[in-house]
Amino acid sequence: MKHLSDEELMSIVQAGDFAPASELYDRYSGRIYNFAYRFLRNSESGEDVTQEVFARMFKNANQFRGGAKFSTWLFAIARNQCRDYLRKPENKVKKEGEDVLITLQAPAELSPYRNLERQEDKKMNEEMIEEALMVLSPDQREAIVLSRYHGLTYGEIAQISGVSENAIKTRVFRSLELLKQALVARGGDQCLNVV
Repeated sequence: MKHLSDEELMSIVQAGDFAPASELYDRYSGRIYNFAYRFLRNSESGEDVTQEVFARMFKNANQFRGGAKFSTWLFAIARNQCRDYLRKPENKVKKEGEDVLITLQAPAELSPYRNLERQEDKKMNEEMIEEALMVLSPDQREAIVLSRYHGLTYGEIAQISGVSENAIKTRVFRSLELLKQALVARGGDQCLNVV
């Protein structure tokens, strides 16, 4: 099934055969989790939303029309799930408790101390960017995450968000300006080249 397109797999699902489920999950679960995590800032919530997105995808498979890309349709489901999650008072955005330090094997020419220092700098920059993202409204954060972290086009984001492509362009531009201001205010000048 790996050779079939997303749309071909969905047509099989729409016919009542759920065999492509694992292939679609393998293709998109990481991206959907990443989006949900960045939107909600909590790994447990991101996992819950990811599972719910795929459950809804199969439950509502007949609502998928081939006019849009499958990924756009799936991200629209993820967007709605994240927003539904945030509407519940007990699920307001929660900051992740403790981040896990990821250790990467360093090239032989680098000392372990220098590698650790780079990891700490990277982690600090990521945390600074994550905090700055929280300054943005959910619409702005959604536009930045989908465009910068997931590489979706403005047209695809417009389909997901239900607004015009020009509105998305404006939203991304203004969001980037706010994000840069927030980073500078936090002393994160070194992060400006990342956004």
